[in-house]
Amino acid sequence: MDPTNRIYSIPYNGTDPEWFLQETEKRKQHIDHVYCELPNEEMLSHVRFLFDGPGGTEKNTDDAKVKRARYMMNCAEFLQKAKGNVRRICPVNAMYYQFHSEEELKNFAIRIARQANRYQLEGLILSDYRIAVLLHALLPELEIHTSCNAYHWNVRQMEIWREKCGAKVFNPPREILRVPNKLKEMHTAGYKLKCLINEGCLMGCPNSICHNLSVALGSYAGILSCCQDGIADLFRANWILPRWQKHFDPYVDIYKIAGRNSEGDYPFRCMDAYLTENNNMLLTELMLSGTVGFAHRMAPPEALANVTLDKVPDKLLTCECKECEQCKLCERILQTLVPEEYRERFRFKVKVTK
Repeated sequence: MDPTNRIYSIPYNGTDPEWFLQETEKRKQHIDHVYCELPNEEMLSHVRFLFDGPGGTEKNTDDAKVKRARYMMNCAEFLQKAKGNVRRICPVNAMYYQFHSEEELKNFAIRIARQANRYQLEGLILSDYRIAVLLHALLPELEIHTSCNAYHWNVRQMEIWREKCGAKVFNPPREILRVPNKLKEMHTAGYKLKCLINEGCLMGCPNSICHNLSVALGSYAGILSCCQDGIADLFRANWILPRWQKHFDPYVDIYKIAGRNSEGDYPFRCMDAYLTENNNMLLTELMLSGTVGFAHRMAPPEALANVTLDKVPDKLLTCECKECEQCKLCERILQTLVPEEYRERFRFKVKVTK
């Protein structure tokens, strides 16, 4: 596929709505939709930790309240001003909320439906099957996309979501990018696929479920590091490099860019890098994966300045990291790029003291 024919889903990141719309207009032919948080404090899910601080320690500070209010205000303004200019599809990750009764679950779905009507949304992105069924019953005309957190690994799951929830677009889990035969199976079965391309934690990370649970419970679990086995983990993540998109074009209909809590022009810089198949950017500048986030904490920018996209081995395109101890390709490459004094910091260690 010609790179200029690819279609993307991009995040609204709470920046100035007018400016964001101007930048969106420049790239409109490549954008299927913009996804934006619903501007309601009790529903602000994915980006809430951006303001709360570690363990929620800053949650009730004046500064956090001001930032949260500004973000929600900008989301509301964007959703209103963007109507008719670009499709707006809002994510609702209900796993972030606790429901103590069936009545609470239904009331939550009704509140979401009211929000969707208020902003005349084109669609919702959902991870919770229960909420998806209820919202489809309330608003059958609303376009429903699944979240990667819905974890669709087989066609039968997708069949149920399409039949019971009216789901039209499916976003398989991040890990499936390293198992392209599964994408082929889904696409051949007639499902429209959207895949996250610039964010993904360590391939095979044993802490994935724990991370999701800690987020769902509203806690900060700092010990659950994405980096487990040294510097090589910087490469071992579930994302698609710009030059790899051609391998996914036969199966992926929409490429999703992460970044609801990114700053400034990141969503557009990222999208432009994929459109131009830029192979020279810093890996840490383009990707938002957990392993890259860990690298930012372990080493200064100058120590990672040589880790550009062209240095990532193409072997990782379909690698499931099952032969790391014999292969050591990632480690060998990164040892030539990252100064020796920083390498040991990437080795995950647990210190227990009384």
